[in-house]
Amino acid sequence: MTGTTTIQRLIDCSSTEGDRAFAHQLMEMLAIPIFVLDTSARVMIWNRACENLTGVPASDVVGTREHWRSFFDVQRPTLADTVLQERGEIPGIHPRPASSLPAHLSAEGWFDMPRVGRRLYLAADASPIYDERGRLSAVVETLRDLTEEKMAQIALEQLATRDGLTGLANRRCFDDTLQAEWSRALRQRQPLSLLMVDVDNFKAYNDANGHLGGD
Repeated sequence: MTGTTTIQRLIDCSSTEGDRAFAHQLMEMLAIPIFVLDTSARVMIWNRACENLTGVPASDVVGTREHWRSFFDVQRPTLADTVLQERGEIPGIHPRPASSLPAHLSAEGWFDMPRVGRRLYLAADASPIYDERGRLSAVVETLRDLTEEKMAQIALEQLATRDGLTGLANRRCFDDTLQAEWSRALRQRQPLSLLMVDVDNFKAYNDANGHLGGD
C-alpha cells in the first residue's frame, strides 16, 4: 500500500472537523513530502518535508496555483493537477462527464527544482480524496527522492555499455542501438543507413606512441 493511499483513507475516514484537523496535522509532521490541492488546483497543504525537498516554504504556495514553480522552469501540470484534469476541475480544461471519476496515478522522472538549483529524479503518487457524499474534495500527492538510486542505475548502465577508458560505446551498446534503430526503421517504413569508418595505418600509430596513446 502506497503512502498516498494510506493518507487518502485517513482523510476519507475523518468525519468531524477535529478528525480532519488531526489528519492535516499528521500530514504536516510526516517525513514524506506531501502537498494537497483543492478542486480548483489551489494548494491546501504543503508539509515540512515538501518544504525541505523543494526549498519552497509553505507560505509561498498555500492558497495559490503556483506549486508547479517548485518543480519546473516552465509551467507544466503536476501529477495532482493531472488527476484534477481527468475530472475537468481546473479552469480552462474541457469538462468530462460527471461519471468520469479521477483515478490514482503514479509516475517518476526528472524535475528541474528551480529553488534547489539542481535536477532531482522523483517518484510521485497522486490520489483523489472524497467527502462523505462521495464527491471529490481534494487531491493528495506524495513524493520520493530517487536521485541517488537513478544515478547509480545510470552509472551501472554506463559500465555495461561504455568502454571504461575512452567512454565510447562498446559492442553491446552497438548491438542494442542497431537493433533499436532497425526496429524503428521497420515501424516507420524508412530507410536505414549504416556508416563504417576505418582509420588507415593505425597500427603504425600504436607502434610509435604505444597502446595507451592509441587508446
